Amino acid sequence: MRWGLSISLSGELADPKVLADVAVIAEEAGWAGVFVWDHLWNRTLAPFADPFVTVAAIAIATERINVGTLVTALPRRRPQLVAQSTVSLDRLSGGRMVLGLGLGVDSHGEYSAFDEPAADDRARARALDAGIDLLKQMLAGEPVTGADGRITTLASVQQPRVPIWIAGTARYTAGPRRVHRHAVEGLALVGADTWSPDNVTSALQAGELSAGEIDLALVGGAHPDSHALAEVGATWCIPEILPGATASDAKAFARTSPL
Repeated sequence: MRWGLSISLSGELADPKVLADVAVIAEEAGWAGVFVWDHLWNRTLAPFADPFVTVAAIAIATERINVGTLVTALPRRRPQLVAQSTVSLDRLSGGRMVLGLGLGVDSHGEYSAFDEPAADDRARARALDAGIDLLKQMLAGEPVTGADGRITTLASVQQPRVPIWIAGTARYTAGPRRVHRHAVEGLALVGADTWSPDNVTSALQAGELSAGEIDLALVGGAHPDSHALAEVGATWCIPEILPGATASDAKAFARTSPL
């Protein structure tokens, strides 16, 4: 089992330099990864920092931990630019980048305020699926079918490409099924207050996946028995640092060794 932090980028944590400091503390304390949210704002309408710039700051400041997004709202981004940023971050970090992808939400107008075409979950799901198909080619440095066979990105450090984790919710099956359908490397589950082995087993069964076949990250909530979770196929426990946390709060949390 590996332990990571998933951090909101609002308030005092909207400063990439602060997140770099938090990540250095986390690395020294034994955390295996620091991941960041991708939002424009939250329910308070407090603006967020850019996740890719923030991951760059974290990558430069650290040496060992995985870095990445949990998760990038792909339907409001262009896949070719996400691929370019992701591969650049993988090279910058020496092969430590993880790209989390999800539908995004419009709870606070992140789509509708800008008349984005992916206006509902079904439209966002279609855009996500199409984007994943492109990203798998782009991140591998392969000729891209949708770009007249052109190569759009440099090769990443990780081979055959930067790993992709798909977001899923514990009570729904769409995330695990999307992992299976696209044959990507991981599933990032949210939606449980306390994670149990049943959550893991249900997700794997929903996607027709086997324990050990993918990375399965349990994001947010409590992880009271990480050994039991690992036995049934979970590979990451990732507590969240939520909106409203101060820089001091985040640093104190990062100092708490997960081991």
